Amino acid sequence: MSTLTRNSSNPPPYFYNLSPQQQKNWMKTTRRMEKNEQLRAEYPPFQSPSNFTILHLHQYSSIETVEELIMKARTTHKYTIDTESQVINKVAKCALVQIQLIHSIHKSTLILIEMFYLPNQNSLLFKKIKELCSIIFRDENTKITWGPFDNEFKNFHSYGLFEKVTGTTNLQVSRIPKGKVVKRKPAGPYKMQLV
Repeated sequence: MSTLTRNSSNPPPYFYNLSPQQQKNWMKTTRRMEKNEQLRAEYPPFQSPSNFTILHLHQYSSIETVEELIMKARTTHKYTIDTESQVINKVAKCALVQIQLIHSIHKSTLILIEMFYLPNQNSLLFKKIKELCSIIFRDENTKITWGPFDNEFKNFHSYGLFEKVTGTTNLQVSRIPKGKVVKRKPAGPYKMQLV
């Protein structure tokens, strides 16, 4: 079903009464609509995995839950990672780490690590959460982030949960040029193979 009602090669009569800037904007919008229509015809709509689990990690999480996540992380090699901050007294504080373990195209686990509510660093629970993170952040795993990996975690090291990660294999969503598809894992940090 097509929703496009504009055609850049056949503008409507009112187009010629527009100012040059308005004509430019009209054409730009129309070309964007045409490109979206082309993509809509070429690709099926995104289907979110129907089989996913969301788990919160904090001081009240059970060790059994973290141990199950450790077992899953040992067999998972692709992750999406994002961090969120909360502004407190005009200062951004690290609040949340979101990690998606991508098991398959149809199954994933989403972990939300609540930084303000972590257990005591000397507790067994904290050590287990740290072990989970060290498995996830291994160099051989692919980690998909919005920006440079180091920037995502530069303010999170003070929590003692994440070791400084260097030389990580990372795909930055913001660095993928429009219309390109990532074919395989990148050769090094911030580099990617595009087709």
